[in-house]
Amino acid sequence: MIELLITCFPLLLRIAYLRWRGRPVTLYNVHRALFVWIVLFVALIFTVEYYHPDTRNALIPYRVVPIVTERGGTVTEVPVKAGETVKVGDLLFTVDDSSEKAAVATAQTAVGEVNSQLDVVRAQIKAAAADLARTKAVLDTANLTLSEQQDLKDRNSPAYTLNRYENAKTAQEQAAANVNAADSKMEALQVQLDQVLPAELKAAEAALDQAKVNLDKTKVHSSVNGRIEQLSLNVGARAAQFSVNPAMVIVPDRDESDPIEIVAGFSQTNSAVLHVGMPAEVACENNINNGMENTVLAARIVRIQDVVATGQVGPTGVLMQPSDRRGPGDLVVHVRLEYPEQNALLVDGARCLVQAYTTHISGSLQGTFMGGIIQAWALEKALIMRMKVWIMLFAGTGLIGGD
Repeated sequence: MIELLITCFPLLLRIAYLRWRGRPVTLYNVHRALFVWIVLFVALIFTVEYYHPDTRNALIPYRVVPIVTERGGTVTEVPVKAGETVKVGDLLFTVDDSSEKAAVATAQTAVGEVNSQLDVVRAQIKAAAADLARTKAVLDTANLTLSEQQDLKDRNSPAYTLNRYENAKTAQEQAAANVNAADSKMEALQVQLDQVLPAELKAAEAALDQAKVNLDKTKVHSSVNGRIEQLSLNVGARAAQFSVNPAMVIVPDRDESDPIEIVAGFSQTNSAVLHVGMPAEVACENNINNGMENTVLAARIVRIQDVVATGQVGPTGVLMQPSDRRGPGDLVVHVRLEYPEQNALLVDGARCLVQAYTTHISGSLQGTFMGGIIQAWALEKALIMRMKVWIMLFAGTGLIGGD
């Protein structure tokens, strides 16, 4: 640890003094300096490290959109390539649509057949209306004839004959039956026109709409603006319908209204000093360079997650046992750069070093000499951070071992 090197100066001075005086360097001769070293190191850990916490468990998170098809099938076209930029609505790939086109044609035929039936029923209703009008006219004539015969019978007229009366009555009854039959036929046709066939037409149109939807699903379009990565499709391959095996992923463009945040995991023991608005510095591996230009960036804590991930449970049917949880878990802190124009220096997914600084001591140390010392030690932490950045640079270039 760099802190060990910084606090070892009493021991180094003692060793240099013994060398200068020509005395041997033994544990007995350096035990006081060694004790001071240990005291300084412990004091540094329990004060500076507590009030000015840092972490290497930080990264710049980003999301990806896995692309899958809702209709599995053989891929027939892939008009995009890995690394290309796409916009919302751009075609990504298509799968074989022969069965879907056949289903659309069948549904269109069904809709046409129902419409033809409607035309036939309308013509039948027109003919039935004419037939009903004719039978009603015949009934009116038969009623008039029967009425005349009834009048002759009632007056005992010499012109009355039983045969004519019976014929008129039979003709009237037949005419009434014909009217009832024509009226029933008219009502049945009207039910076909108003209820049965419209329901069949609605069902056929719904089937056609669904067939068209299924046909559209054979063409997969981008739902976001972004960049294509991990393209695993080629013509002739089988497109999967499961997100665990996507055809490709799209890294969406960042919304300018959604600023980049670095997510850092601090020790839970730092929760008492970390707070929203706390100043910090950030150094991400992608931005480390020999000249150290724009490497350490000013930042500020904007949000602190009020739960620890290791304690989350799901409805598995098995009771939770705390000893099963490995590790204490991090206190997740969201950090945002102080100067938004520097966001362009950050790369999504990069690992970062985050150093937070306490600028105001509260509690019993507020306004005391020790409190001032602790605040002043922020300069030491800033120096240590830059030394760590150099170590990260050497590790990244292979000059020293790195993880």
